[in-house]
Amino acid sequence: MGQLVTRGRPHVPALLERDGNETVTRVQLREILRQEGLKTGRNERLGLVLQELRTETAI
Repeated sequence: MGQLVTRGRPHVPALLERDGNETVTRVQLREILRQEGLKTGRNERLGLVLQELRTETAI
C-alpha cells in the first residue's frame, strides 16, 4: 500500500486541478495507477490508498 501512495502522490495535485474536484476520486486513482503501470489489486486496498491520499490533500 505504501508504494501505491508514494507513487500516486505526485499526480494528485494536477488531477485535482484538471478535474476541479477537492479530493481524489477512485477513478482518478485508477488512472494514476495505470499511468504508473501498477496493479490495482483488491478493492479494499484501493480504498486504503484513496483514504491516505485524501487525508494528505486535506491537510
